[in-house]
Parts: sequence; structure tokens; C-alpha cells
Amino acid sequence: MLVTDLIHSCSNEMVAQAALMCIGGRFAERVRVAAQEKGMSVGRFVAVVVRDFARRADDNVRDALRERITGDDQPLLKGLRAVLEPALEDNTVFVDDEIVLGRFPAELSCAGLHYQ
Repeated sequence: MLVTDLIHSCSNEMVAQAALMCIGGRFAERVRVAAQEKGMSVGRFVAVVVRDFARRADDNVRDALRERITGDDQPLLKGLRAVLEPALEDNTVFVDDEIVLGRFPAELSCAGLHYQ
């Protein structure tokens, strides 16, 4: 349920932006810079990454993410951070219904979680 809640909530640009603001710090700044480089708002960037994760992550990846965030004080924020990490790394790609950014590698890594 946590991963589903994360996907449903952070697929909305405004919620995604607010969640990133809650994370804050250097991580939020890295996301802001990445969004700016792609010519997107922060909320849109985060929402696109989350929607891409939802499309590509199979049940095993979702279960691994759920296990990783269950019991955390802020599981949705921790999960969001884990989903965003690959988008901040080189050669990582995400897609949206309207845009395709970058190349499609065989595998993407989500903070130690692998999804295609």
C-alpha cells in the first residue's frame, strides 16, 4: 500500500513538488538542478519520474521498495527519494506521455532496486 500511495500522490505535480520541499536540503537542490536542465518545473520532473517508475517497476521491485521504507518515520518521502535517485544519475532515462528524455538503458537502478 505504501508504494501505491507514493505513486498516486507524487504523480501529481503539486504534491510531488511539496513532497520534495519536505525532503529539502542538498537532495532537493540536486532534483531542482536536474529539472532545470530538462527544462521542466520541479513538480513536473518529480511526477514524470514517479509515473515512469510506476510503468516499469514490476512486483518484485515494488515489494523491495515497500520493504525498504516500511517502518521508516517518513516512508513516502524515503520512497520518493529512492525512486528519484536514478533520475539524478548519468544515463538514466524516464518517459512521460508527452516527452521522452535521454536514452533507454537495459536496466535502471532505483537505489539498489532494479527495474526495466
